Amino acid sequence: MSLVQAYHLPGRWGLVTVSPFCLKLDAFLRMTGIEHESITAATPFAGPKKKAPWIVYKGRTIGDSALIIDFLKQEFDKDPDAHLSQRQRGIGTAVQRLIEENLYWAMVYDRWRRDENWPILKGSVLGDIPAPVRALLAPYARRSVKKQLEGHGMGLHAPEEIEAIARKDIDALAALLGDQNWFFGDEPTLTDATVYSLLANIVWVPFSSPMKAMIEGHATLGRWLERFRSRVYPEAVPT
Repeated sequence: MSLVQAYHLPGRWGLVTVSPFCLKLDAFLRMTGIEHESITAATPFAGPKKKAPWIVYKGRTIGDSALIIDFLKQEFDKDPDAHLSQRQRGIGTAVQRLIEENLYWAMVYDRWRRDENWPILKGSVLGDIPAPVRALLAPYARRSVKKQLEGHGMGLHAPEEIEAIARKDIDALAALLGDQNWFFGDEPTLTDATVYSLLANIVWVPFSSPMKAMIEGHATLGRWLERFRSRVYPEAVPT
């Protein structure tokens, strides 16, 4: 059997990668036990969609975390959602959209548009790019992300409006989790991996963000984050 080569952006601060999409794929691979090799890429440009993550498997290159996971589920017949009902699967898809199509962009705004975070971002998210290249690439990348934020719509809002949007999303996640150990019962699913990938990249990083206090304001979310890290990333748990 060929080994899955999974390419992801660099890791920092105890996270294997600072990209939520890459972290989601990494968590899925660990949860399912699919044999793989993790390869760090300084930039996403070598991927087929010019974004990370991507995989190479049996000579085939596949991009986009959701498409990769769908492919791997079928190829290896391993699905952490196999036991879920159709209703639960539908809720899982809705949560994925909330995370990846909305709350993610609030995180992007905090990292790329808040001036106090820019020095941290240049030295971390872009930190594996050689310094001379990074000096040229960083301003271009920031302008490009600003255009992406505006194209999405999140970047057209005032900071306080973005905070209000994020608060609704985080409150909704806390309400869905309730007092359960996992979003759908006794075992973590892809929904847990998806939510973890973003919230961990907000709470456990040095970027300034009003979303940290929002997440920490829900004790159940905080305990859930620690629970997922202990289950899937025990080596990252502080001692």
